Amino acid sequence: MPDPIDEKERALRKELSKRTLSMPPLSTRDEQKDADPEDISRIGRDISRLIHEERLEDAKERLEMEIKKYPDEPGLLNLQFALNMMLKPSGSYDKAKDSTGKAMELAIERKSSYFVRVAINNMALVAQKEGHEEFSKTMYLAAHFIDNMAIPPIANIAGWYSRKGELEKSQKWIEKIIELYPDWHENEEITTFLLKDEMLRNLRSYEPFKEKVLKVLKGKKREV
Repeated sequence: MPDPIDEKERALRKELSKRTLSMPPLSTRDEQKDADPEDISRIGRDISRLIHEERLEDAKERLEMEIKKYPDEPGLLNLQFALNMMLKPSGSYDKAKDSTGKAMELAIERKSSYFVRVAINNMALVAQKEGHEEFSKTMYLAAHFIDNMAIPPIANIAGWYSRKGELEKSQKWIEKIIELYPDWHENEEITTFLLKDEMLRNLRSYEPFKEKVLKVLKGKKREV
């Protein structure tokens, strides 16, 4: 029978990795000489699907092959980070940090603020898992500063406060998402995070969250 602690950690790792899987590859945002944007997008979708299906060894094999072909594609390194997070339920995160470090260097070379933000956010995830709580929050905030419309840093900050039991602060960050995205209740990425993410477990019992999020979603469900 699986260790319940390991299962909880695995569930959290899966949620953290999902924030990375939604990131598009660099070629869809910046020019890259050697990579065909459509090819990279297709590869990214294929690997993301394998990870979502938890076919992790298949994803690892495919990703290693594609990175050999496109070693300078931060989007693929970003997927490698997510995969390494899921393959390593405990212990060292050196491989995940290595992927993000390479992606950061490439993003800086190309002056891509988008992937600099992604790399900072990913390193914050690792720092949080390694127990560097305050440092991880600082990096989440830095990622949010770079792009204050991006959902992953806001989601991670809300989750950070929720896990700490600071529900009022967590709720404020949730309300930022609601303010930034008026159609939030129709956005699958946002609603999945709000309803299912392990990091928000504490917040779901908080009355303002019930009123402003759960009640709204329940009402929308009835309208369908």
